[in-house]
Amino acid sequence: MNAMPLYLHHGSAQRLDLDAAQRLHIERKDLPARRIPLHHVSRIVCSSSLDISARALMACLQGGIPLSIIGSDGQTLGWCLGTRRKETSLRQLLTHALDDPTWASLYGVWLTQHHAATAAQVLLLCGVPSTPAARHSPRAALCNAHFLKHQQGCAHHLHALSLLAQHELAAQLMHESSDPALLAWHRPGLNLISDLGQLISLHAHTDVHHAPRLAPPEQLTRWSVALYERQAAHWQQRMSQLLFAFEQFLRTHWL
Repeated sequence: MNAMPLYLHHGSAQRLDLDAAQRLHIERKDLPARRIPLHHVSRIVCSSSLDISARALMACLQGGIPLSIIGSDGQTLGWCLGTRRKETSLRQLLTHALDDPTWASLYGVWLTQHHAATAAQVLLLCGVPSTPAARHSPRAALCNAHFLKHQQGCAHHLHALSLLAQHELAAQLMHESSDPALLAWHRPGLNLISDLGQLISLHAHTDVHHAPRLAPPEQLTRWSVALYERQAAHWQQRMSQLLFAFEQFLRTHWL
């Protein structure tokens, strides 16, 4: 049996525990309890009101089963991530995904949706109204906002900062997959390093917009490195969120 997601953020589930046979034990209101072997579960999406025992949580973390915790408003509060299952590493997930004929269409939809969500977040952080025109061409709307604030074009500053982020993201992807053929030009027109790099580079607009000053051309490299290092914690968070979202996309379809 293939592992499947377990959704406990709605319905009658009240408590998640672990029984003597090392199975997840789900207590439900007015319904019989459910018992599910750990290896049948790929991930858990649960309500913040669900009572989770410490032994169940430890078993999930040790078994590489991530937990997404959902608040009462439907928004994600956070995640619990343990050790990675060897059989579900990013490299193996990508191998399965890229061999699937549906990969191109599913990946295209995910990429478009994630780009729109990231752009909407950056527009908000830069104080740009989310008009239909801005949503259609977020980069143009953001560059106009930068020009109004700094009274000069920002293309070179954005490019310099974006390159630093893209290089770090590429290094993280290489570390995760250990197979460059999966990340770039696995087949004509496919380059995950470039695609995800363009997504992460959207966040450069936030840092450039809120930078206290822009550097002259002869100081651009030093300026971009200094700004990137000041925002290093934010960049790590951005990359972690992007890679988590990408891995969850893969897990949803090809685990």
